[in-house]
Amino acid sequence: MKTIFAVIFLALLIPVLLAAPESEAKVYRGKYANNTKWSYDTKTKTIIIDCRGSLPDDDEFNAGWRAYSKAKKVIFKKGITSIGAGVCCGFPKLNTVILPEGLKKIGYAAFYRCSNLKKINVPSTLCKLGDEAFGGTAITQFSFEQIKYVGNNCFAGTKINHVYIPANCKMGAFVFWSCKNLETIVFEKKCKKIYEAMFAATSIKNITIPGSVTKIGEDAFSYCQNLKKATLHEGVKKISKDAFSNTALEEITIPSTVTELGKNAFRWDSTEKSSLKKVVIRSPNIKKWGTMVFGATRDDLVIYVPQSKKAEYEKILRSTNGLDFHAKIVGKNW
Repeated sequence: MKTIFAVIFLALLIPVLLAAPESEAKVYRGKYANNTKWSYDTKTKTIIIDCRGSLPDDDEFNAGWRAYSKAKKVIFKKGITSIGAGVCCGFPKLNTVILPEGLKKIGYAAFYRCSNLKKINVPSTLCKLGDEAFGGTAITQFSFEQIKYVGNNCFAGTKINHVYIPANCKMGAFVFWSCKNLETIVFEKKCKKIYEAMFAATSIKNITIPGSVTKIGEDAFSYCQNLKKATLHEGVKKISKDAFSNTALEEITIPSTVTELGKNAFRWDSTEKSSLKKVVIRSPNIKKWGTMVFGATRDDLVIYVPQSKKAEYEKILRSTNGLDFHAKIVGKNW
């Protein structure tokens, strides 16, 4: 009987003994430039980075923590004031980043292509985001209220779904390019400019642009193929090249303050004709017209223009803008 119990005990114990080394946590440690210290916990799959001041760039992928690309979490300790270029670029399993209060800047491509990164806090001190800092991540939300500068392509290709743009935030080009989940954009009323390709190829369905915005940049909303409604308030002066090209707009009113319409501003590039059915041009002061502003148009398009400018505008529209022969231009006394 004792022999039987001993055999059973050993049978139960062997799997435990075999599993023990696998479950045992190991912590690896190392150093990097500028007295940076780091550690990696194999059990929690967490990297902790500690530095005083600026965490140096790692755009050449030399930092020791790069050996642990399966990390799921990165904690930056208090005392770090800026995160250098590429420090966690291309960590495919990373889903959580904890940033410290006191952090002011995140550098170029710091978290670029961390395709599972969903959770990140925004310290109240953070004010500058470098080019491509979060490009290609799975981030769905980010607060820009205290941010002063956002670099080119910073959130391109992310899963962000709502954006509030504060007036004092300067942005680079293509910031939210190809964010397929982005459906809602709100501008603070004092915003002055919409930058190049800022929201190109997103999924927005409607947009309201406040009168404080004087310039809509090139390709700002191009290839937003779900965009059916755009409201431009009085105050807008320049609608740049391709600003609304390849959208689903059916109507557009161009405010009386507009003085410049860029090339292909509302054009549809494909062999199909534009979706525009109605255009209202309230401005009598358009001094600069690009070619093909409305592209190849529908035969039932109606364009309303100031009566005092009908002859001038019609000549321009008919000669350089690809209007269908049947498209109508109607003068109105605004």
